[in-house]
Amino acid sequence: MTGPIDLVIDSTGLSIHGEGRWTRHKHGKRKRRGWRKLHIGVSDGLIVASHLTDERVPDGSIAPDLIKQAGSISALTADKAYDQIDVYQAAIDRGSTDLKLLIHPRTDAVISASNQAALRQRDVHVKSIKEDGVLAWRRTSDYYHQSAVENMFFRYKTLLGDQLRARGEASRQVESVLACNILNHFRSLGRPRCELVT
Repeated sequence: MTGPIDLVIDSTGLSIHGEGRWTRHKHGKRKRRGWRKLHIGVSDGLIVASHLTDERVPDGSIAPDLIKQAGSISALTADKAYDQIDVYQAAIDRGSTDLKLLIHPRTDAVISASNQAALRQRDVHVKSIKEDGVLAWRRTSDYYHQSAVENMFFRYKTLLGDQLRARGEASRQVESVLACNILNHFRSLGRPRCELVT
């Protein structure tokens, strides 16, 4: 991709290899089944950034890495888990001059006391939500663009499954990268064109 991109980020859980069904039936539940979080950045139907972490890693701490992988951005859309100063600052550092930040403010968000450049757009969103309500803000701000990443997770889990098959951590990292490349390859083969017929 060339030039600044519109980046949408989020994460989902993938189960990791655990005891088989027969072992659990025979011996009972022996240990907790584990999870990993797949964090991705999507732009124009392609996965442009990805990172696999332990399930305990907060989404906001991985966002700067996803933004860095994506390169130059013109817009960033993310959910409430990314409403953190580090995410805003990382986006501004990699963003174009007219960067559009659509990070959903947390439910208890207040207007920032400081006048940091990184939080100016956030403060506008918080004010708009307080005045017009969250549903009106989502409609008018184009926040529903967030569905692009949710659609990608749906495709991932429908086509490739919701679990990682590799047993080692390094192998799981490779598996997640390969899975993202496979989805991108599917996308490069083409997609249907939608046209409004009147």
